[in-house]
Amino acid sequence: MSKIDYTEEQLSEMREDAFVNIKEACMRLQERTKCNNDVVIKMLTEVSQFYITQDEKNKN
Repeated sequence: MSKIDYTEEQLSEMREDAFVNIKEACMRLQERTKCNNDVVIKMLTEVSQFYITQDEKNKN
């Protein structure tokens, strides 16, 4: 993916949109599966690690 420079306002809007979408997805997951917050935290940690790994690969 190519690197684009965003304004702070654009980044703020993207973070807010992402937070709302991720939060809603987690709530739907919990409603469907009745899983507790620990499961959601583990899942989000794994997703974060995936993107960290991808970023590290792209830098090399």
